[in-house]
Amino acid sequence: MKITIDVDITPEELRSFLGLPNVEKLQELMLSRAQEYLKGAGKSQYADMVSGAMQPLFAYQNWVQRMLTGVDTTPADKNKKGDASSE
Repeated sequence: MKITIDVDITPEELRSFLGLPNVEKLQELMLSRAQEYLKGAGKSQYADMVSGAMQPLFAYQNWVQRMLTGVDTTPADKNKKGDASSE
């Protein structure tokens, strides 16, 4: 035998029925502090680490763009260095 009961209540009503605290304001506070921390982290010691970690992604994007369009998107300085070494 199988019995199914459908209850149509909001999350707030269920939380109060179960006796759980409302932590919405705490969540908002933690989220705002995390956002402030991350904004500040971009200007701190982690900026070099993040930019270094992004280099492989930029290289991959450049490679995909060259493969799809046939256009080299590398800066002219790099192309000149390559030309000088091939002479």
